[in-house]
Amino acid sequence: MKFISNSEEETKNIAKEVAKSLLPGDVVVLVGELGSGKTTFTKGICEFFGIDGNEVSSPSFSLLNIYKSEKAKIYHFDFYRLDKLDYVDTESFSEFVYDKKAIKVIEWNKLNLDPTLRTIFVKIKHLSENTREIEIDRDT
Repeated sequence: MKFISNSEEETKNIAKEVAKSLLPGDVVVLVGELGSGKTTFTKGICEFFGIDGNEVSSPSFSLLNIYKSEKAKIYHFDFYRLDKLDYVDTESFSEFVYDKKAIKVIEWNKLNLDPTLRTIFVKIKHLSENTREIEIDRDT
């Protein structure tokens, strides 16, 4: 499915629609260039689950932010600053990535995800200052 978003609010609303079908254990992989709206999309997912969007920020330096509400636990990864993950890094993140009780949102994915994980790929293309093309591909 493809959508056109003309504002951050529209991007968050598209994310909320995606969030309606998310279950604990699901993975959302966000693909797009810098500034395309990946973190804004994550804010929409979090808001759907009752997490204040103002609390959501890109984990560019920490690599992982954890958000919790009564409705969900969300692990938000950003691997942009890593050239490649080695075995130690992969092992340290695997406990989070494979946590069946949490929804995972991954920006700049560099993991070889288990194909048995229910994964949604979101490709965000920057068309203009305010306009984005958002393509949703449900792997399973």
